[in-house]
Amino acid sequence: MKKSLFGKCRKLNKICVLYAVITAVVFACGFGIQIAQARNASGVEIEFSEEELAYIAQEKELRLANFSVRAPLSYTEDGELHGICVDTMKWIETNTGLHFTYLEIPAGGNPVDYITQGTADIAVGVLRYGGNTNNPDIILTDTFFESDMVLVAKKGAAIDMSKPLKVFVSKGYRMGYQFMKDSYPDYDVVYAESTEEALRALQNGTADLMLQSVYVIDEFLKRPTYSDLMLYKSSVAQEELTCAVSADEDKALVDILNKAIAAMPEEYTRQLIVDYTITRMYYPTFAEQIENNPMLFIAMGVVLLVLIVAAVLFVRLQSRSKMMRLMSKNEEYLQNITNNIHGGLVIITKKDDFRVTYANDRFWNVVSGESGATPKTDSLFLDFICDEDKDKVETGLKRAWTSGEMIELQFNIKNGDTKKPILLNGTRSDDSNGQRNITCVLIDFSREQMLKEALEDEKEMYRIFMEDSKDVVFYGDIKTNEYTWPPFYKERFGIEPPRKIADGNGQEAFGTVIAQEDLIPFVTALEALKTGKKQPELRVRLKTADGMNRWHKVKLGCMEKNGTVYRILCRMTDIDKEVNRMKQLSDASMRDKLTGLYNKNAFYALVEKFIEDNGKKGILLFLDLDNFKNVNDQLGHLAGDEVLIGVAGSMKNIFRSDDIVARFGGDEFIIFVKDSDEKIAADKIQYLREEIVRIKEECRAENTGLSACVGVSIYPDDAEDIEQLVSKADEAMYYVKQHGKNGYAFYKDVYKDVKNMVDK
Repeated sequence: MKKSLFGKCRKLNKICVLYAVITAVVFACGFGIQIAQARNASGVEIEFSEEELAYIAQEKELRLANFSVRAPLSYTEDGELHGICVDTMKWIETNTGLHFTYLEIPAGGNPVDYITQGTADIAVGVLRYGGNTNNPDIILTDTFFESDMVLVAKKGAAIDMSKPLKVFVSKGYRMGYQFMKDSYPDYDVVYAESTEEALRALQNGTADLMLQSVYVIDEFLKRPTYSDLMLYKSSVAQEELTCAVSADEDKALVDILNKAIAAMPEEYTRQLIVDYTITRMYYPTFAEQIENNPMLFIAMGVVLLVLIVAAVLFVRLQSRSKMMRLMSKNEEYLQNITNNIHGGLVIITKKDDFRVTYANDRFWNVVSGESGATPKTDSLFLDFICDEDKDKVETGLKRAWTSGEMIELQFNIKNGDTKKPILLNGTRSDDSNGQRNITCVLIDFSREQMLKEALEDEKEMYRIFMEDSKDVVFYGDIKTNEYTWPPFYKERFGIEPPRKIADGNGQEAFGTVIAQEDLIPFVTALEALKTGKKQPELRVRLKTADGMNRWHKVKLGCMEKNGTVYRILCRMTDIDKEVNRMKQLSDASMRDKLTGLYNKNAFYALVEKFIEDNGKKGILLFLDLDNFKNVNDQLGHLAGDEVLIGVAGSMKNIFRSDDIVARFGGDEFIIFVKDSDEKIAADKIQYLREEIVRIKEECRAENTGLSACVGVSIYPDDAEDIEQLVSKADEAMYYVKQHGKNGYAFYKDVYKDVKNMVDK
């Protein structure tokens, strides 16, 4: 007759343990939050002015201040900023060419303070209201997002808005606070430290109403914690979200932002609202489940307690028949549990050389290789083992039987004509009646072997992928300081990348592959990444064997375990064509199309930069071609263009490459000679006059009367800003025109001459 594992009262302790485990597992269950968002913001073409393109071409890294605790507008999740405002700015970044770095504003912070204190370049999500619109220190962009202000109250609360009420407004929501103060002067309007504090005040009766943005409050009212609250008034006013920049900032930045906001598709904005409000679900935490469903968990605890008490009572029963009836009711249930354990469960007794006294269905599946295999009752365990492994398994079972230690064995079992690798964990168990068994769990190890092979396949696929990838992806092991590069690196760049980098030797090692100008920012970011600090996107030039460095966009990441970074990751994307194209566009906006010299705007900007950065002495020459109209009238405009091109070419040869030479307009040219003096300037003017004589002969313009008048001003003696320098050089040039043309004059001499005439 077959012995049942659970058919005797001495096995009651095993039942109690199983029940306890099942109930504990139920208590350990929780829920997670996963938000899947997918948006495709197609690029749009935005027409920018020359000034705006020049600003974009600077590639300035602009710091954006965003709220970190104002979901769904802007919030931090998994260490990164998300939300409607954040995705809006990412769209602008993609479609304008601006470059942003994102800063977090904590709860209660004022984004405008980040602008006035110089901490950020742009504050995102600034509310348009009197306090901001009248602030002389900032400029607000056009509105990029609108929402309603709403009032929240406790369900069932008797609210009479004609009477003075107490209204809570969270810190940082200054527009809402000011609105309530202005609209309801009799109300007691109070700042709360956070939205959660304001909501708790509603729940405990401290506040009558709470004011908040509809999208922000919707994020909270989804939670079971606030199920006793409701929207009392769905719209009391409209709020407008803008960006704020410093009043001292280049106006071009505001114009670029406004053009981007105007060009942003309405469909994109609507999709953001859907993704961050309707689609974004809230899943209660385990603590919230307990708080909101206390009776369920109390009932589960009661069930556990009842089971334990019942087990104790049954142990004390004197009637064997009663216990048998009780145990029979649970035998099928517990049998099902053991049959669903991942792996084979078998109980062995040493009697008759390790005979199987119980085994679940999974065990018979493992040893037979068939699903639903028929159990072989009263079998010897060693009969399932391959001959070459029997001695090892028998020795291990004997050790467990005599010493009681846990054993772990790897062996092969018979599976028809093949072998199946098995991992066994077993331990001795003695019940209260002195019955000794060995309980073992068997795992089919062939699955792990398949996973190992699959992993090797994935590694090979990764290797093939990286060989064909255009991006340079490498990673470094923090512990060993070893770096793994793609196999194509040396072939593509002609340079061997660093493989082993000692601590503190990053600059020397990476200096072999990264241009000197970009080396320090890259190594600094890499060292900071090792401490877990997230790093912004970089741009570096990778060296090549032929000396033609190529621009790459760098994204850095890291892998952590138990709060410690153990691996850093780097992805470099080739953007050389893009960077050069932007440079060409920038150069084109600064150049005169006919002569190739700088244009007027570029001249002013470059001289201003010289004055700001350097401050050394400089000479400004203002040249006007005399009788140039005669060339066009007598010889035609093509001949006139040839003269202008010739004069420009001569200027490039006479003046240094570091000097700033520009066509001011028409037949006027302007030159700024850096770090020069009057004698050098006079010599270069003389060379230039000789060149004009030569050009006049080459262009057959001898009879046109072509010559040049040059006015000279000196920085900083005559003036300390570019506008005054140009004006005074212009005055000196006209003085020459009025006194016979074909010559030059210094402003200081002209001034003395005019002053003497006035004194007389």
